[in-house]
Amino acid sequence: MLRILLLLCLTSALGAQQDFKIAAAGKTVEFREIDHLTIVGGSGSEMVVEAKLNGRDKDDRAAGLRKISASGLKDNTGFGLSVTEREGRILVQQVGGEGSRVTVRVPNSASVTVEQSTHRGGDLQISDFGGELDVSMMYHTVNLENVTGPVAVNTVYEDIVARWDSPPTKEVRLHSTYSDVDVTLPAATKADLRLNTGYGNMYTDFDIQIKTQTVAGQERENENDRDEPHRVSLGNLVGTINGGGTLLSLTATYDNLYIRKK
Repeated sequence: MLRILLLLCLTSALGAQQDFKIAAAGKTVEFREIDHLTIVGGSGSEMVVEAKLNGRDKDDRAAGLRKISASGLKDNTGFGLSVTEREGRILVQQVGGEGSRVTVRVPNSASVTVEQSTHRGGDLQISDFGGELDVSMMYHTVNLENVTGPVAVNTVYEDIVARWDSPPTKEVRLHSTYSDVDVTLPAATKADLRLNTGYGNMYTDFDIQIKTQTVAGQERENENDRDEPHRVSLGNLVGTINGGGTLLSLTATYDNLYIRKK
């Protein structure tokens, strides 16, 4: 029995997929059309790609072969991804159709861009990343957790949900065209706010000191009789919380803005 268990463990170890690693400190990492992507920041110098493979990902007929695509991409990671580097720029692209669930650990000294324009796959998850971040998504939600570098996120048809355990210290720009922007901040956050919604509403439990507010084409300055704290009229709002600080520019063109205290 012991011999059988040892043999099974050895077989499992030999068959285990090794993580893919590449030096990425101080470089730009671009992710294009990855179906299921989670990005986690770290203090190391390497970018590490991990994937959760399931039975559907396994093709016995493909044993010993390498996945390629009609556009010329080649899987050089073992996870259905093509990773190439040129002049300090690392490009990560999916090879073929529906991809595996991929987690990529990226040095906080790197800069990251993400582009996803198809219906395939699912939501984007990014946590504990301290580098510059630029995201463009069409059909999936972007979830941010403790992203501490400068952030610019644009979505078209789904939400942006962002949460910070400590106040952000770098500029944050979040824009959803047809869905919500939902932000949770520590109560002590000091921020300059630029809020915009053309057709939705703004909700908050912060005490916002409003500098200017544009409603139905009319600008109001230092208005004292503004709406109740939990709902602010639609339009453009410039203000501060806790005296001002880091810029938070939030736009939900056709839906709602939510700014919550943690």
